[in-house]
Amino acid sequence: MAEPQEMRAVLIGGRELGGIEASGKSSVGNTILGRDVFPTHRRTASCQKAEGEVSGCKITLVDTPGWWWHYSVENTPMFDRLEMTQSLLLCPPGPHVFLLVLPVDSVFPEIYRFALEEHIGAFGKQIWKHMIVVFSATRPFSESTFENHVKNWPDLSWLLKKCMNRYHVLDITNGSDGSQVQTLLYKIAKIMSTEVGHYFEIDSTMYDKRDERRRGAQEKAQQRRLAVQRQRDELKSRMQSKNSTGDMRLIVVGASWAGRSSAANVILGRNAFEVDEGRTTVRCQVKQNEINERRVTVVDTPGWYYSNPVSQTSETDKLEIKRSVNLCAPGPHAVLLTVPIATAFNRSYKTAVEEHMNLLGEKAWDHTIVLFTRGDWLGDTTVEERIETEEPHLEWLMKKCGNRFHVLTCKNQSDFKQTTELMEKIDEMVAGNGGHYETIDPEVEEKLTVVQNTAKIIRRKVRRQRKILQDFFKGENYKVPKLRMVLLGKEKSGKSSSGNTILCKYLFQTSLSEEYEMQSAAKQSSMQQRKIAECLISVVDTPGWSATSSENTKEIVNSVSLCPPGPHAFIIVVSAKERFTNEDQEALKKLMANFGERVWSHTLVLFTSGDWLKNKPIEEYIECEGNALKWLVNNCESRYHVFDNWRAGSQVKHLQIKLEELVVRNKGEHFKSEEKKGRLQEMFSRPKTLTVDEWNKREEELIQKMLKAFWVNSDDDSKTPNQEKDGSFNIIPPTCKFHL
Repeated sequence: MAEPQEMRAVLIGGRELGGIEASGKSSVGNTILGRDVFPTHRRTASCQKAEGEVSGCKITLVDTPGWWWHYSVENTPMFDRLEMTQSLLLCPPGPHVFLLVLPVDSVFPEIYRFALEEHIGAFGKQIWKHMIVVFSATRPFSESTFENHVKNWPDLSWLLKKCMNRYHVLDITNGSDGSQVQTLLYKIAKIMSTEVGHYFEIDSTMYDKRDERRRGAQEKAQQRRLAVQRQRDELKSRMQSKNSTGDMRLIVVGASWAGRSSAANVILGRNAFEVDEGRTTVRCQVKQNEINERRVTVVDTPGWYYSNPVSQTSETDKLEIKRSVNLCAPGPHAVLLTVPIATAFNRSYKTAVEEHMNLLGEKAWDHTIVLFTRGDWLGDTTVEERIETEEPHLEWLMKKCGNRFHVLTCKNQSDFKQTTELMEKIDEMVAGNGGHYETIDPEVEEKLTVVQNTAKIIRRKVRRQRKILQDFFKGENYKVPKLRMVLLGKEKSGKSSSGNTILCKYLFQTSLSEEYEMQSAAKQSSMQQRKIAECLISVVDTPGWSATSSENTKEIVNSVSLCPPGPHAFIIVVSAKERFTNEDQEALKKLMANFGERVWSHTLVLFTSGDWLKNKPIEEYIECEGNALKWLVNNCESRYHVFDNWRAGSQVKHLQIKLEELVVRNKGEHFKSEEKKGRLQEMFSRPKTLTVDEWNKREEELIQKMLKAFWVNSDDDSKTPNQEKDGSFNIIPPTCKFHL
């Protein structure tokens, strides 16, 4: 094989792989060229080209923007998608190879495969013939370790097979080892020698259209900049005779993970609001600071779930968003709507923004400034270019807000210039509006107070009911050697993740993102089991049921056959970040009717997405969400539990205790369908320690005690909301960790 005189390669890859935000594309490029040509301290926002010579061969590399691995292509900004395809024009007549860069020890679940296929789909099917997977490493990685890693992730095996097993492990911290680069170049040369035409051919017609669209966006961006400047100049002229040194009151709204709390901290110049990887704001919070000799008040609000319509947002969150206006009386000067630049502003996102903003009233738009967060995502590009590329939905938002917007880089809290400029824009808007926004609703505070007080009463009653049950069955053996359960729930409720959490191991395939839920959701029931704390736990995962379809009903009903002789418990999984509607109630009624009326005595509600609640008691969610959810909880005799599927620990132990209580409450019997009850009674029921009459007498006494318990208030409010959320036992079990 003759050594090539020239090699052209395009670096592609995603971001945030198993907690690693960057894939290492730029570092791989620097390692190949033997010098630092691509910046590694910031994101690659637009295509960058670099050239060099390695062992007498001219090397041309093009670095490209990365996509989020858990995003579908629909949720990747259009600017980034166009920029990826523009990479081909920087290495004419076309690249010899595409280097797909992955961190060598990162996870690679099914959702990442979907994202990869969608994002490189714009290049066409021929791209696979020109692709090598480059695994970026920051330490020595043995071949056996690598092979074991690949075995753990079937979709990674699929990827290597798709690339005809072409891959290379590159230590990006060891630039002095030229042999690893030489080996990679040899593998590229093999592709060049076998592929017809030697390089990836460009569809000039398609790229001409994309280039035309990009140039058009740049022209419109310039026009927008000029229009905004004229608008600001006019408003500044109105301000000359007005005082702009008074207090400033601001409300920050937006979707979760849109950077609301981070943006508020930048504005206040201090870490006033809690920020972490999960949801941190479940109630409105008010913080103040003195900025440029002015008292600035910022109200942070709960975020809605990404692109969910307002109908899927919990009632408590909606009340909190409305309440934000009351917390900065007599009214806010500005509503700052956070929109992350790192996410596409598509139709579903637009709908979510419009519906949630309407909670503040139609006049709120006149006082709104769009606050683009993740300003570091822009790189050397301008926000105006992004706006014009994302049309028509972002164009709609600009019109709705009177073309008022600002970019904030939340990572740079010390940059006071961006805060000063934002305050200037707010003052200009206030001058144009003639004052602040006034819409105070006293009923909101009253509703929230009623909900919180009622939730406390419910909490006391449930604890008291459990205590009576424990006293009533005192002396019974709560420890069961086997525990069988069936998980039921809507699509996207978190059933499979809950099964993995219960078993403390990744056994059920899960979908980590809504965009791919329908592609990867289980269509058949499956059973997994594991021994935990001397108890053999069997979990059956079922297909998700839908309020609009009964397609999976037969499969769900037959799921009980996977855990013979029958399940001890049915766990109805409900996501705490979404609403349980009247339609859901009717669909669940029909589904459960297939099991017979006795099924409810074996049922417990498991609320997932406990991180969404943060420190808010689950009883507030139950009380506020309406009659449908109350019906479900009441049908399960107030048996419920909360799971945060991103952590393990005591929550699993507490659930097991509640299930053991359920087994004892059912006299140790598992569930039997109505038609099989008589036939199976003798075969599978364990010998009873009491006669039927004695059991009936006990049950009657129990009912009387429970009725009294519901009306006797408990004064025990010593538990924190987090303790109350998990249950009434204070147990510290061994740590339960996942083993992937």
